[in-house]
Amino acid sequence: MVPVSVLLIYLCLVTGEFLYEQQQLRDTAATEQTAQIRSQMFRLQHIVESALAVHDEERIEQEVSLASTDLDLMVLVLLDNSSAIRYANHIVWQGSRARLVIDGYEPARHEQVVQGGTPWVAVNPERLSVQAYYPIKNSDPGRFGEVELIYLEYDLSAAFNGALDQLQQRFLRIWGVGALLILVLLALLHVTGIRPLRLLARAAANPSTDAFARPIPLASSEIFLLQGYLGETQSRLERTVKQLRDCEQRWLFAVEGSHNGIWDWQLASDELFLSDRWKDMLGYGPTELSSEYQSWESRIHPEDKDKVLQALYGYLNGESEVYESVHRMRHKQGHYIWVLDRGMLVEWDEQGKPARLIGTHRDISDEVRNQQAIAHQASHDPLTNLANRRAVMDALYDFQQGSGRKTVTRKRLGALMLIDLDNFKIINDALGHHHGDRLLIQVAARLAGAFSGNALVARLGGDEFAVVVLDVAETPEAAAKRALNLAGQIRQLIARSFNLADQQLNVSASVGVCLFDNQQPQEPAQLLRQADMAMYEAKESGRDGCALYSPELDDKASRNLWMQNELRHAISRAELFLVFQPIVDARGELVCAEVLLRWQHPEKGLISPAEFIPVAEGSGLIVEIGQWVLLEVCRVIKRLEAQGCEVPPMAVNISARHFNQQEFAERLIALLKGQQVMPQQLELELTEYALLTNLKLISERMQILRQAGISIAIDDFGTGYSSLSYLQSLPLSRLKLDAAFVSRIGSSDAADAIVRAIIDMAHSLRLAVVAEGVETQLQRDFLDELQCDFFQGYLFSKPIGEAEFAARLGAETFTQPQASA
Repeated sequence: MVPVSVLLIYLCLVTGEFLYEQQQLRDTAATEQTAQIRSQMFRLQHIVESALAVHDEERIEQEVSLASTDLDLMVLVLLDNSSAIRYANHIVWQGSRARLVIDGYEPARHEQVVQGGTPWVAVNPERLSVQAYYPIKNSDPGRFGEVELIYLEYDLSAAFNGALDQLQQRFLRIWGVGALLILVLLALLHVTGIRPLRLLARAAANPSTDAFARPIPLASSEIFLLQGYLGETQSRLERTVKQLRDCEQRWLFAVEGSHNGIWDWQLASDELFLSDRWKDMLGYGPTELSSEYQSWESRIHPEDKDKVLQALYGYLNGESEVYESVHRMRHKQGHYIWVLDRGMLVEWDEQGKPARLIGTHRDISDEVRNQQAIAHQASHDPLTNLANRRAVMDALYDFQQGSGRKTVTRKRLGALMLIDLDNFKIINDALGHHHGDRLLIQVAARLAGAFSGNALVARLGGDEFAVVVLDVAETPEAAAKRALNLAGQIRQLIARSFNLADQQLNVSASVGVCLFDNQQPQEPAQLLRQADMAMYEAKESGRDGCALYSPELDDKASRNLWMQNELRHAISRAELFLVFQPIVDARGELVCAEVLLRWQHPEKGLISPAEFIPVAEGSGLIVEIGQWVLLEVCRVIKRLEAQGCEVPPMAVNISARHFNQQEFAERLIALLKGQQVMPQQLELELTEYALLTNLKLISERMQILRQAGISIAIDDFGTGYSSLSYLQSLPLSRLKLDAAFVSRIGSSDAADAIVRAIIDMAHSLRLAVVAEGVETQLQRDFLDELQCDFFQGYLFSKPIGEAEFAARLGAETFTQPQASA
């Protein structure tokens, strides 16, 4: 223990000194870096205030960009009075709330520094950084958005690590000298103490008559005495081995106090000793079972008996090296428990045949149940208890195994249907994940009840479900027809209302279908991919539909992938632009203009919004594109006003994904304020899909926008989830009658009646109606008869560019002669 104690004391001293000097170096580095940052922040504060005074925004951006070259600079932002980031060393932060994107930022400290007018600089030991708040005197808050504070966070890790490296090198040299001295001490200890003891231990491990008689070189007197004592002990041990042998055989596998039952079987007499613990596992008392072989064999489960006896007699006949069996035993109460049974031969008769077998018996019912639960979880979804993706792939693989056999059976056709809930993410975000999970459980219950026994129903993840139906039909044509019929039934099944969060919720589903057979096998992953492409085809066709996979979808998927990659750079490459379609009143006078997005690709030319908007929706790019459209509309308004034009309100389509983002209303109001655009100059057009979430939350968000002066319209009314309940509860300004209804005017009495009913309903709710897609005078006259409020379509004007729109703003009416264009 002496060398160990010396080593520990030495290590404690070295460690203590190292930690003390490490802290000293950290404090010194932090003080020096803080002083340097104070100097730099004083200079930056002066430059920013000077630039604000002369309206030199470019100078501020240059200084922020120059400061960003410092790799240790974590955060450098200029904030306004609402904590919005006006300038930042990371450009993606601009326009965001500081408290949402910067971890170390404290709004309370911001307010304290601005009100006090005194900078605040401190070291944050938890984040290993220096944080600084410097107030700014802004002489023109209207132009620069009330910039009032510089917030900086500087990383101290590099400075700390450099000082620590030098300290470590010095201490390694000191430790090395000390370690060398200790090694010399340990070497002496080994020669005089450890080596003689090792030789003595080897002799004890392989004892013989003279194992302890040979002297050990360089050993101390104490080791010589120990060698003599071990020799005497070895002699006594040999005398007692024979006395212990009989007892050792019976208790070879038993440990006192263990939970194993013990059995001892005398094969010649069939006498079977069973321990009390063995009997207790099966619910019996110490005297309730007789000591005979039948007490064990008669309680084995009938389904397991043949396997257990085959393993037992195989071991006795020398066919296997061990006897071990997991099987069921009947309990006294009538149920069965799982046991692990092990045995070992310990005695043979004069002819060499087995005479005695000893073994253990352990209850492993809990372990078996756990294994069964694990196996169930591996192939089932934990939320809905449906089969999971792995089970689906196994089922598809097993179905196609017949194709690899030499004897091909009859051709069998199956169908894989992939189901995706439309707009589930919006519902999940609005109502919360708990209610989203409840919706998934209810959907799973409906599917499982509809297809119980004749199909495999699974949840692949998220809001995606799958149904695998085997032996659909005899021919591909009949299989396709029946699969589409089943997909339609699934849509109808899910379309029924769900009771969730004390309200009725209507959900639609898109279903993709692919067929497969057992004679042309495909990888299960490939079948899932084909069904997935068919499902997205159904979504792109307007949701709440079903589609059958065809090879043409592979080409379409490749084009969508290309389009998604190109669309990511469309804004930075200035490939997107806006056109404007006037909305006029009954006199043909301009009252509003709908803003429409166009994409001019340098290689593919003009790409239709019907192609790229669904891709943007599916990839999430629609939010970034929508933000760009809102900003560009503000810029167009300012440019038209600069030309002396009287600009009408601009109607902008907002996607459901964009509108349902947190703080959408606040960010839009801040954008209009920053661009100096009146809220009355903007109108938002929402499809009914945006209203599928919590109506209370939607209403609150709309109230904020309406109070600010922004009007809201429902676009494509009648094609989604039209409901009088939301029309009555939401602060809407008007409805836009979908062009599909307008185009059918005059085709039948039923079509005309639908248009009349929608307009009458809107007027009864005191909502104005805009008829979209008006192209003929017949349509115009019919809508005038119904007192439709506003009109939009090629009869009045096609979508036009900014220059032509500006030129036509002074016209009295927008009716153009090419009514059929």
